[in-house]
Amino acid sequence: MFRKLDQQKKIGTVSVIIGFALLFLTLVLIPLKTAGSFKYYLLIPAAALILLPIPVMWKDGLRQMKEKPPAVGHWRRMRQSGFFDLLVLLTMIALVLFLCWGFGLISYRATLNRHAALAGGTAATLEEARQIPGFVEYNFHQDLNLIAKNYSAFGVIALIIVAFVMVCGLYMRFISPIVKADEHLQIAHGVYRVCAQYAAAILIVLISLFPIYWMIISSLKTSDELMRAVPTLWPDKFVWENYPNVLNKAPFGRYLINTLVTTIIMMLGELTIGVMAAYGFSKGDFKGKNLLFMFVLGALMVPIQVTFVPIYVIIARLNAIDTWTGVVLPNLVSAYFIFMLRQNFMAVDNSYIEAGRIDGLGRFGTIVNVLCPMCKPTLITISIISFINGWNSYFWPKMVTQSEASRTIAVGVQRLKETYAGQFVSNYNEIMAGAVMAIIPIVFLFLILQKYIMTGMSKAAMK
Repeated sequence: MFRKLDQQKKIGTVSVIIGFALLFLTLVLIPLKTAGSFKYYLLIPAAALILLPIPVMWKDGLRQMKEKPPAVGHWRRMRQSGFFDLLVLLTMIALVLFLCWGFGLISYRATLNRHAALAGGTAATLEEARQIPGFVEYNFHQDLNLIAKNYSAFGVIALIIVAFVMVCGLYMRFISPIVKADEHLQIAHGVYRVCAQYAAAILIVLISLFPIYWMIISSLKTSDELMRAVPTLWPDKFVWENYPNVLNKAPFGRYLINTLVTTIIMMLGELTIGVMAAYGFSKGDFKGKNLLFMFVLGALMVPIQVTFVPIYVIIARLNAIDTWTGVVLPNLVSAYFIFMLRQNFMAVDNSYIEAGRIDGLGRFGTIVNVLCPMCKPTLITISIISFINGWNSYFWPKMVTQSEASRTIAVGVQRLKETYAGQFVSNYNEIMAGAVMAIIPIVFLFLILQKYIMTGMSKAAMK
């Protein structure tokens, strides 16, 4: 794409890309005090690199516009664009946010005047109210509603949206016709679009990976450095002893075995029961099938917190507290997995089932030899998700496990903040080290099998 441009437009395109990169770097450095005033000087070369190539880039497009004006008016041309509908939606959202800002400001002022009057004075701002002896700021903040507390945020977000809509509208009105008139300029804007997509993807990846980076870096810091008021993005000194300390302080091997065994049992249970139930609901023919399936869907609507107490009572009566059975038993069935598999099984044509029956396959043979191979991506996806959920499960294992012999790794990491005497300590660096060791299997599992997760989820969504 870039090679099709002439020399001048190549230089101009590279200049604009570098200019926007400097502008983005400036915006990133503004919140950082360590960057000093140097960050503001980057705005000058950024603006120059963006604005100076405009005469060269737009020259041919302006000339062709004069020779052949657009066949339709600008307003009609803008309305024909699908992006115009998005701008209208954003404008409506900005209007709602402005209304929230207005109502919030009125409510804020009314609440402030009421509390100032109760304290025996008047105040137009919070700073003036603080000067009144009887004014209690805590009571004032507690009396504010949600919109009044965040009215300034509503206003700022609305202004940002309006600015974005105005910039996009000006682009569609004045710049878009010039781009459409020049084929080379369209190629240049295609290059801009690709660069912007890569930049956005890289930014999203960095934001997503930052918590993992922070956890790893924190596991290599000293406790004092980690507790500083101003956090550091790189350790002053790498403390590799945190990992051996974790292994000596807690029986991580036992935690790992407990987690692995319970997770595999839960995964196999959810997969087996889910496949059997999905086959019955999709290919079975019996009375009350749809009604029973509605009960399964109803289970998805019940908050899981509501079920903890009755399930705990059942596990206690079965004498399964502090055992693998108590951890595994409530998690052997997943209504979501049944629904997901049913949707996939329903997409399999019944002619395959009939062909299997002609070959002498029974119900279990049909499931194993026909349905499961045809829905392999979804089955792998369910297995991976079930494994990840079981590995990361914290609340239920914490409720039913009481000794090191049955604790899982998620609960064991939380126990690292206790000393041998049962006292709590601020050893967050060791807790981070334990968390890093706990997520290693999940990370490797996801990296190896991520294509199956994406394929299975996309197929389930379409069906």
